[in-house]
Formats: sequence, structure tokens, C-alpha cells
Amino acid sequence: MVQAIENLTTLRIHLISRAPHPRLAEWDQVVADILDAGPVRGYADLLSQRVGGRVELAIRRDLLGGAAPGTVIRLRAKLATGEIMAEPHPPPGEFTLTTATP
Repeated sequence: MVQAIENLTTLRIHLISRAPHPRLAEWDQVVADILDAGPVRGYADLLSQRVGGRVELAIRRDLLGGAAPGTVIRLRAKLATGEIMAEPHPPPGEFTLTTATP
């Protein structure tokens, strides 16, 4: 049996689109461009190599609120069973939404 690697990476993403997640109730599946990334102390960083790329990731809908395309989101996420998942209950200050300005 393969053991999962405990991993967590800080990401700053640009929201392209969002829709209800096909398998997880109360989550959205987000398409986003990764603007930058960094390691979280004490965890493997499995996502920084994706900076500059477009990814799909799961984020709890209540965290996203009314976030629309163009929003910049700072969050922490992990790679779990082949899917990028945002922390479901991030510590204070570790999930922020910034509305893009025209």
C-alpha cells in the first residue's frame, strides 16, 4: 500500500470559472491560473511547479461566497488522490479574496 504524502502549498490564484463540484456536496470545482506559490513549513510542497499553469481545484462553496471570475484568491491547498483540494477550514488569514480592478 502506498502512503499519502502530507503536503500543503500556499497558492495565489486567478479565478477563471466555478461550478458545483461533481462529487463533493458544498464544494465548487474551480478553474484558475496559478499566479504564485510557496511552501508551508513542515509539509511537502507538491504544487509550486504548477505556477503559470491552469488547474482545477476544489474549494468549499461557503469560503468562495460571491467570488466571480477575475477574483484573486490566496489559499492553502494539497494534492489528494490526484485532485487539488483547498483547506476546508483554513486558519485565520490563510484564505483571502481580492476583487480584481479594471
